[in-house]
Amino acid sequence: MKIDKKIVALLASYGRSVLAGALSLYIAGVTDPKALASALIAALLPVLIRWINPNDPAFGRVPTAVEVDEAIKTAKPVAAKKATPKK
Repeated sequence: MKIDKKIVALLASYGRSVLAGALSLYIAGVTDPKALASALIAALLPVLIRWINPNDPAFGRVPTAVEVDEAIKTAKPVAAKKATPKK
């Protein structure tokens, strides 16, 4: 079974968020299990935001090779503008 590197990176990011959230609450003296569980759930939000964002280079949706090939085939060349000399 091959595990996608993007999924592993996503889970590692979530793990860091969870650890930071729960640890900061615990160090602050919050030991209520409900509050700690809420921190675990809240830690998921930043990771989800990055995953939803298609422009995020780490977790966002990236085009497939087929989509890139299609974009290259349909691209129209644009003439470069000549630089005007400064006076």
